[in-house]
Amino acid sequence: MKNLALRILSTCMALLLMTGVTLAQQSRNQVQGNPSGNDQAQVQTQLQNQTQTMDQTQTRTMDQTQTRTMDQTRARTMDQTQTQLQNQTQAMDQTQTRTMDQNQTQLQSQTRTMNQTQTKDQTGSKEQIQAKEQNRVQDKNATMGQSQSLEQNRQRFRNSLTAEQIGILENKEMTQNQKKKAFKGSLNDEQKAMLRENNQLNQQQKNEFRHSTAAEEQNKQMMQYRGENSDNSAGGNGNGQR
Repeated sequence: MKNLALRILSTCMALLLMTGVTLAQQSRNQVQGNPSGNDQAQVQTQLQNQTQTMDQTQTRTMDQTQTRTMDQTRARTMDQTQTQLQNQTQAMDQTQTRTMDQNQTQLQSQTRTMNQTQTKDQTGSKEQIQAKEQNRVQDKNATMGQSQSLEQNRQRFRNSLTAEQIGILENKEMTQNQKKKAFKGSLNDEQKAMLRENNQLNQQQKNEFRHSTAAEEQNKQMMQYRGENSDNSAGGNGNGQR
């Protein structure tokens, strides 16, 4: 564009120069044909006017050419700036969209992992609860069986008591320590064996009762913990869907 403007300017200047030369030649011819003083003065004035007009025309042409060149340069610069701005805006939009997609993918992955972990924990807790419940039922059945054995053993022991031994237990004149000492001294080997077995069954029954009570309390706590986790999970999913 700049080269085109320079070529136009050069062409204009060449035309002006040719016009000036032609006018100068005409003036010279007039002077040679009519060499009077007034004619020479007029010719000189015409040459000065023509030269001044040429200068003004040349200056105006140069100004117009320069103005046109500046306008074209300014327009090209504005186009380039607008194109750069559009490219930057498009790049920013693409980056923002890609970042949002990545964040959404990460959130979905985290949610899926949390749901899988929670499902696994719930499955494990359910299996543990079922196993503990089975153990509790077995312990309860065993305790019931031991209670029956204990009751049968006690009945056998009562049936084995002699009249003398019953008299010792019912004697109101003796103290408890005296009764205990006299009763133990009157026991035979079979009765002593039944009494040891009775004491063992009684102690075993107490231990299993304590174990069953602790297991039930633990099951209650696990059920409560599971219920709280289910409520929290439902609330978290509800918030996420909002």
